[in-house]
Order: sequence, then structure tokens, then C-alpha cells
Amino acid sequence: MSVSRRNIVAGAAGIGLTAAASLALSACSAEGDDDVAGADVIVVGAGLSGLCAARELVRQGKDTLVLEARDRVGGRMVRKSVIEGGWIDLGGQWIGPTQTNILSLADSLGIKRFDSYATGRTVVDFGGAVATIDGSFPPTSPLPSVPAADIAEANRVWDQFHSLAATANVDRPWLTPDAPALDAQTVASWVNAATNSEFARFVVKYWVLNQESGDPGATSMLFALTSYATGPDEDKPEQWLFEGGAGQIPERLAGELGNRILLQRPVFRIEQDTRGVTVTTSDGTYRADSVIVAVPPYLAGAIDYTPPLPARRIQFTQRAPMGSTIKCAAVYPTAWWRAKGLSGTTVSDRTVLLTADSSPASGTPGILTGFVIGPAAISLGEQSDDARKRAVISDLVAYFGDEAANPVQFIEMNWPAEKWTGGAYNAVLAPNTLTTYGPAMAQPVGRIHWAGTEISTKWTGYLEGAIHAGYTAAHEVLSRA
Repeated sequence: MSVSRRNIVAGAAGIGLTAAASLALSACSAEGDDDVAGADVIVVGAGLSGLCAARELVRQGKDTLVLEARDRVGGRMVRKSVIEGGWIDLGGQWIGPTQTNILSLADSLGIKRFDSYATGRTVVDFGGAVATIDGSFPPTSPLPSVPAADIAEANRVWDQFHSLAATANVDRPWLTPDAPALDAQTVASWVNAATNSEFARFVVKYWVLNQESGDPGATSMLFALTSYATGPDEDKPEQWLFEGGAGQIPERLAGELGNRILLQRPVFRIEQDTRGVTVTTSDGTYRADSVIVAVPPYLAGAIDYTPPLPARRIQFTQRAPMGSTIKCAAVYPTAWWRAKGLSGTTVSDRTVLLTADSSPASGTPGILTGFVIGPAAISLGEQSDDARKRAVISDLVAYFGDEAANPVQFIEMNWPAEKWTGGAYNAVLAPNTLTTYGPAMAQPVGRIHWAGTEISTKWTGYLEGAIHAGYTAAHEVLSRA
């Protein structure tokens, strides 16, 4: 298992409504059908998946309109400037060598990448004892709080998880061998039955928290296995970072699409008939031949559809809650931990589950990102801004020493508190969801098509998955013509 940081998918820095978009809006509010603004395709959601779907459609000659609830594009991709210089991504940021769509897209936009810093030892803090290890996690040598027998057991259980993941049917998870039994149990119930070692249990639960941002006690084992299979650690999904931050990708896509994007237009109704679809927002009504809904499943389920969606699709959205993640960034003048022989990566059972070095290649400024995930994110999110900062910095000091105590800047993104996202990294499926409702996840409903990283069969939950789902939906629409 690599110590990976699952990408929070789809988002950008705040982009205001353009003047051209404002002018377009003035023509979009009408009561009579003859006056309703029209397009060939409407895309609901200006996250990475929706923007890529729109870009592909425009390139294929389709008149396309994107409706976004926020006052910015990007969804779960957000970058923020750092006072010491540069940018930090508070959403998705890492990419790997087999993620061909995001690599090609970045190249086409002129965005360069650099190696994510991984040189040095990893801090492991388990049971209150701090140690450092070389190589990947789980370790192969004893830790101060973990005897050799538990290390061996942890590796055995992780190998068992890995072997099960190799059997997953990523295109149709419900056809995976023993799918009903795997889907009927949570990750916690599976690992608790697989071993009596608390450290071995921590290893598997840590992976689910880290990769899925979901509570292991509420996450389907089949979902976890399939998620691993769609984006395995051995494909190095966190090999590179983008110069200037991944958050500039949706910004540049928005620049290409121009006034085809209308911001602050939450969609609350979609009606379809034999002639097309009518999409209603708080500000106007729009007509199109087809619509792509590119928002997280639970938000898609909050839209009123006429005629109603099939029962399986309705029920699916009720069983796909968002994960819980608070992402923090502590900024220092330099990445001083590198001189101490540390990679900046942490594995822990404290409040801050993991950390990573998100500094630019130069190490100036130094940026440590920290992740509070699962139930801990909900608890910490209820505290004051100062209390959250103190809790995070306290853990950083425990991991790296007193030099971590006084960052020159502290930035956080509380994703569960984001109204138009509701959590991060992505949707986490409950037991018995894939086997019962899975076939309806991505299946079009008449003229309604679905996008978003959650329904991708490749790199689910990553930037790559968002793009793959966006392209897939765009090609479905094009095939109707």
C-alpha cells in the first residue's frame, strides 16, 4: 500500500460571472416556450467532469450551455494563493502516469507538472508512539508500539484485501465473484472478522479513510474493493503535482467556454418530453435536446424530475452520501522537514490522519497539507476556527517537532460544510448499494445523462475519473444525433 492522498475531485478558484455571461442571462428568463433560451445540450455542474463534457461537445459542434450553482467553476478543485508565493490546492491535486486523460488535458492547456516530493522517511504515529519508516505502508519492521507479529499480520490482511480487489469487476461491480456477500458487509465488519490485530485492522481502515474519505463502519466492502481496482496504488496515482496548482485547470477550461457558462444557477427541476428537456433554475428556464447532470449523486437526487426517475436511480442517490474531509495547509518559509530526512508524509490514528508535502519543487515555500477524514472531520468541523487550527497544529508538532508550531499561514477547506458539494472526496456507497442499485448509476434516463467521478469505471474518485465520466456522457449525447 502506498501512503496515498485520494484526490478530491473537480474544482477551481473563484471566477466571477463574466460580462458576456451576464448579457446572455438577460435573454434567458422567459415564461413562454417561444422565449425560453435554448441549446443543443445543457450541462448541469461546472466541475471538472461537466466542463470536460461541455468542451468535448463544443468541439463536436454542439451548442452547449453550462449551469453552475456556485459563483465559481471547479466544484471540488479549489486553489488559493499562498502569501509566501505560489498556490495551494484545497481540492484535488495529485496525478499519476496512467491517468492519460488528465495528462493530455493539462498538456493541451499548457500546464506543467513536477514530481511530488517523496524522498525521505515517513512518520508513523500509532497508539501514541511516533516512529519513522522507509518505504511504503504497512511497514515490514516492528514499530515502538507494534510488535513484529502484528506487522506480519497487517501485511497478511492487506495482501488479502489486495487479492480480493484483483477479482473486482470494475465495469459491473455487481458481477464480481461473491458480490452479494461482499456488498452486504462493511469494511469494518470484514476486517474485524479477518483479524484480531488492532494494527492490522487500522491498516485497512486507514486505507478506506484515506482513499474513500468514508467511515469504514458504513462503507460497503464491495465498493472499497472496486474503488481500489479502478485506481490501484501500484499505478502511482500521486506521482506528480501541477505547477500553479490543479485548480487552474477548470479556470482555463472556463476561459475556453466563455459565456457558455452561467454561474449562480442552481438547477431544481428537469422535465423531459418527446421534443427535448426543460431545465429550470432559480433564475430562468432553458431548453435543450439533452442534458448532462454532472454533480455528485446526492445533489442529482435533490433535483425534481418530470417524469420521475426510475426507482433504482432514485434509491441509488439516497445511498451515495459524500465522504467527510477537512483539508488543511500549513505554510512555512521553507520545507524544513526535508533537511531532517523526512518526506512530509504521515500515517496516524490521531485527528490528522495523514499529511503530505505539497510544496513547489523548490521547497520554497514549504507547505504541509493535512487531512482530517471521516467521523473526525464532522467532530472537528463543529469546533471554532481557532480550535480547529490548534488541533491540526498540535498534531503536526507531534509528527514533525516544534518547528511545525508556527506556520506563517494556515488555510483550510471544510468540505462537509460546502453547500454545493456536501463533502469530499467523493460519494461513499453503503452496503447493498452496488448489487441492488448499481446498474442504474450511469444508465441514461431518456434524454438525461450522468457524469461525475463517482460513476466512472476508471479512476473512480480521482480527477481522471471525472474526465472519463464527462467524456463518456458527451459521447452518449453525440451518439443520439
